[in-house]
Amino acid sequence: MTVAHPEMFWLFIVVAGVLGVLVWKFKRGRRDLARLGTEVWSRESANVYLVKSFFRGVCTVLFFVFVILGLAGFHWGRRPIEEDRSGIEIAFAIDVSLSMLAEDVVPNRLDRGKDIIRSIVQDFPDSRFAVVAFGGQAVPVLPMTEDSHAVRSLLGVLSPETLTSPGTNLERAVDTALAVFPDDSARHRALVLISDGEYHAGNPAAAARTAASRGIPIFSITTGLEEGAGIPLIGGGVAETHDGRAVRTRANPRAMRRLAALTDGEHVMATEGDVFARVREGLKHHTERRDRDGFRLAEVPRYRMFLALALVFVVLENAIRIVRWRESF
Repeated sequence: MTVAHPEMFWLFIVVAGVLGVLVWKFKRGRRDLARLGTEVWSRESANVYLVKSFFRGVCTVLFFVFVILGLAGFHWGRRPIEEDRSGIEIAFAIDVSLSMLAEDVVPNRLDRGKDIIRSIVQDFPDSRFAVVAFGGQAVPVLPMTEDSHAVRSLLGVLSPETLTSPGTNLERAVDTALAVFPDDSARHRALVLISDGEYHAGNPAAAARTAASRGIPIFSITTGLEEGAGIPLIGGGVAETHDGRAVRTRANPRAMRRLAALTDGEHVMATEGDVFARVREGLKHHTERRDRDGFRLAEVPRYRMFLALALVFVVLENAIRIVRWRESF
């Protein structure tokens, strides 16, 4: 079982608030009924009010509970999905934040990543490719296409100036890359994530779980060294803090390695001499395994079940409110 968006569980705080309001309204209603009519009439009214209010409150609370469980994205069980064996669709998500200009790999982190993409495009001529550029935001700059020339041309203009948002958000990068895969295609799919792994926002693991639930492995490639390096500026000089000290960016292979592990993918350091071969062989192994099996196993999303239960409790709550339980009322 996997949960794509565990952060949704924080919404149970809202459920606790709703429960508190319902308890307060129930107590106030009983007090008001006790002040009305004769003793017998008010006692009978209170009994009906007690039963109807209790069950309406239960239905309301359960409605919110099941909506939250649906939004959390539970997946369990696996089902086979027939594969189209004609090639592979590869989504490249490449980090274009300012830290990618660091020169702890040759010529720099960004250009090393571009070289890896060019190598993959060359090694998989019958495939389709899409490109997502990301920093603090993520933007699909090239939709899924068989035009390898378009990919190479785009790489020539990608730079930190492509996006204006500062920082790095790996979660948005993965989510945006997953969205570029066509819904009506059953080809083999893979996501190649190229970054130094240094991120400032988001929950990358949540996005990786979504990829795993869709049977899409992440091949993560860490560009840069953990020892770090300064950040050259496009106009010259290096990035500095407000007090004049040079900013040092450090690669985070641990985060990148976890993304690959959560999706049954592979992690490679861009500094390794055989990086091109390892990525190529990893992608080929992925496609050959699919071709041999003829299908892939994907976790089954269960959100429909939770939303259906939420709808049932909405109907019950309204039925309890509308239906008269005693002829005297």
